[in-house]
Amino acid sequence: MSHAHERGPGPRPGMARARRELAAAELLAGNGYAGQAVAAAARAALDSAQVALAALDETRDHPSDVVSAYVRRVVRERAMDPVTGRLLRSLLNRAALAERSWAAVPIEEARSALVDAALILAEVDGWLDDPARSAPPRSGATRRAVRPLRRRRASGTE
Repeated sequence: MSHAHERGPGPRPGMARARRELAAAELLAGNGYAGQAVAAAARAALDSAQVALAALDETRDHPSDVVSAYVRRVVRERAMDPVTGRLLRSLLNRAALAERSWAAVPIEEARSALVDAALILAEVDGWLDDPARSAPPRSGATRRAVRPLRRRRASGTE
C-alpha cells in the first residue's frame, strides 16, 4: 500500500475528494443553500482529517471518532496546528445544528464554514508534504510506556 508521504507532494485521492466536497459547499452557499453548505464544508474537513489519519495507518468511521483521533494522533502527537482540531470539532457541531434546526442557517455561517474548511484542507496538505510529521509509525515500533505520576497522600503530619 502506498502512503501519501511516499508519493511526496502531488495529487492525493482523499484530498481530491475533500476539495470536491468543498467546491460543492461553495456552490451550495452561492445558491442560497447555507445549511447544506455547512454540512458539505464539514464533510470536506472530515475527509481531509481521514486522509491525515490514513497517512499514520489509522482509520475511523464515525465523524466524532475521526475528530478525536485527529486531535490525538495528528495535532498532539504529530505537531499539527491545534487550531485545525478546534475548527474540525466546531464544523462537525455546526453541521449537526444546521441539519437538525428548523431555522434557516444564515449565509454568513456558510461562508464562515467554507473559510474554516479551506484552512483545514490547506493545513493537512502542508502537513502531508512534511514527512517528518506525517510519516506512519515504523513497523514494530511501540511507544514507550509512560509511568503514572505518584500521588501524594494528604496527611496531617509533614
